[in-house]
Amino acid sequence: MSTESPFDRSYPADRLTFFSDGVMAVAITVLVLALKLPEGSSPASLYAGLAALAHPFWCYVLSFIVIGVLWMAHHAQFANIRRVDAVVVWLNLFFLMSVVLIPFVTSILSDFDGPLPTVLYALVLMVSCLLLAAIWGYACARTGLVRSDVSRQLRRIGVISPLLVATVFAASIPSPMAMEPRPRSGAGWSPLSPVLSVTVSPARDVFAALTRIANHVRNKS
Repeated sequence: MSTESPFDRSYPADRLTFFSDGVMAVAITVLVLALKLPEGSSPASLYAGLAALAHPFWCYVLSFIVIGVLWMAHHAQFANIRRVDAVVVWLNLFFLMSVVLIPFVTSILSDFDGPLPTVLYALVLMVSCLLLAAIWGYACARTGLVRSDVSRQLRRIGVISPLLVATVFAASIPSPMAMEPRPRSGAGWSPLSPVLSVTVSPARDVFAALTRIANHVRNKS
């Protein structure tokens, strides 16, 4: 009788990759469901209805880009992760759980004013980045999961980069909490402002760090 633990076994990563691609494809698709014209809209009120969708549309664009960058980062990781074990499977499931939450927090960011929607959004993206770092860090530490030709520098940067991005999201949380909420139509406060400032550039750095060996990690907020 074999005494090998299920956690000691490894499997080809193909099925996990295909499953992850499918889940993220669904998550990025359902974002558009939040774009709805007001009930009872008529041809005469179409222009006003479309104008009212400006804020939800920008939330949709932001989250579409975010999920796309997370998918690219995940894809780059699993171009180098050739085998997986039970730990990687569970970490990946938790990562997908956080990705699937993005449409939910996007709808909150789209429909509600105040700091809480921005905080929830930043928290979800922080968790996603932490789980990306955990997947890569564990796979590199476990013998036989990552391609042997992956350099030490890329192994190190692949962990550090998403951790730095998660730190940026964590540091951004007190900022909206300290702001005075105002109506979305006002010229001052916007729930998208702090999110936009910490999302696109750091997320791009995650993808860059996981796809090539870099001399240093660029992290812009």
